[in-house]
Amino acid sequence: MHAFMFCSATLLAVVILAVGCGGNANHSEKSAVREHPNKPIEKLAGDVDVVPTAEMLDKGRVLMSYSDCFTCHKETDRKRGPAFQDIAARYPMNSNYIRVLAKRIILGGKGSWGNVVMPPHPAVSEEDAETMVMYVLSLDRK
Repeated sequence: MHAFMFCSATLLAVVILAVGCGGNANHSEKSAVREHPNKPIEKLAGDVDVVPTAEMLDKGRVLMSYSDCFTCHKETDRKRGPAFQDIAARYPMNSNYIRVLAKRIILGGKGSWGNVVMPPHPAVSEEDAETMVMYVLSLDRK
């Protein structure tokens, strides 16, 4: 069990670094978000491997409405943080990204969307954070 947790933690760290730090493509996406708000955001690589139910998405919407997410985010426009639709445009509905973004909600973060800091939300459970992420990713405008 300990080895599994270590491997999982290591994989998560690698994914967070890859998603958060990225190479030139990520840098250009950050610049595009800040300097060219009308430029489309490119979807990161990854297969869609999660199909949330309507009930799950409703639960995510309700959890979001009771959270402080809307202090920094709006659904369609950038506020302090990125618009939820921009997040959905960047990340596919993929179990790895869902876990990484849920961890980002719980632990906080910085750098994926410029210099804005995402404060930690340690009271949010992993399950609730993942449900919230699935709701946000369902807002992709395609």
